[in-house]
Amino acid sequence: MNYTTTWLTDTTRTEELVDFFITHKTDSYISHGEIISGRALDSNHWNPDLKAILTHQLNSGFDADDASKINILIAENEEGKIIGMLIFNIIRGFKNYAVLEDMLLDQSLRGQSLGSILLEKAVEESKNWNISFLMLESGIGNTGAHHFFNKYGFKKVSENYILNL
Repeated sequence: MNYTTTWLTDTTRTEELVDFFITHKTDSYISHGEIISGRALDSNHWNPDLKAILTHQLNSGFDADDASKINILIAENEEGKIIGMLIFNIIRGFKNYAVLEDMLLDQSLRGQSLGSILLEKAVEESKNWNISFLMLESGIGNTGAHHFFNKYGFKKVSENYILNL
């Protein structure tokens, strides 16, 4: 399959990104990032208002201040349809780092190196952005993602716990 990758620079494709996210998310994808952002109600349930929440978050991420900036890398097929997306939150401060907030692929294309291409391009670009390290978090049951990121040298540095009140 032929596809291209592009860094988005504005909100013109937000609706398409949100629809892609909602179509390709799974319950095992839910992690603390989805819970604290309001995208998920808990570790097993997506928020019924996910579309509105994600739309707002993506739109406001492009307009963020210099300390935090959303960068979205997409993969498109020959018809211009999104088949993969990777969302980075660049944090500038004492150490510049990036949080890999989300990485979703068209489920029918998994195992065809699309995720590898997206991640490698993002890592390469991060070096140009003077990023010291990349962080990510993943749902406890998302073992396929855990294996994928371990293969690329990511190391487990903590565990997250929650106490619902």
